[in-house]
Amino acid sequence: MSDQSVSRRALLGYAGAGVAAASVPRAAEASPARVPTRGIAQLLAPLVPGAALGRWQVEASIEPVGGAASVVLADQRGQRFQLDICARDPSPLASRGPASTEHFEIFLANQGDGATGTHEDHGLAAMALAELIRANEAHADKSPYLTLAERSDPRRHLR
Repeated sequence: MSDQSVSRRALLGYAGAGVAAASVPRAAEASPARVPTRGIAQLLAPLVPGAALGRWQVEASIEPVGGAASVVLADQRGQRFQLDICARDPSPLASRGPASTEHFEIFLANQGDGATGTHEDHGLAAMALAELIRANEAHADKSPYLTLAERSDPRRHLR
């Protein structure tokens, strides 16, 4: 028996992210002309509005405004929800979203104050989005992004 173990939560996360990533179109399918290289498109490549991210449909991607970019998705029931992408705050007291990467934190914009529960399916979408961002973040421009604490209007909702 191996000394290495994987928690059930980690295993489910890897499996869910793998399924979501498998359904993201390849760069050639997403944009026949060329792969986007600027702004939010650079961070989300090859994902574009109209594409599927796992079982969620991408309705819109919104360039950073006030320190955060946003992605509007629709779930299988057609319910729209918004994920905000902020800079990751290294403080141990910082607010945490349902998903994060080395440089970014993904929050569900549910008009709550942190006390509102996250719809599980929407939290899984945040995790799938984080997997995609993780693949692109090393080369993405991080300068337009602020942490949630640094943002002047952290609860703006674009939906």
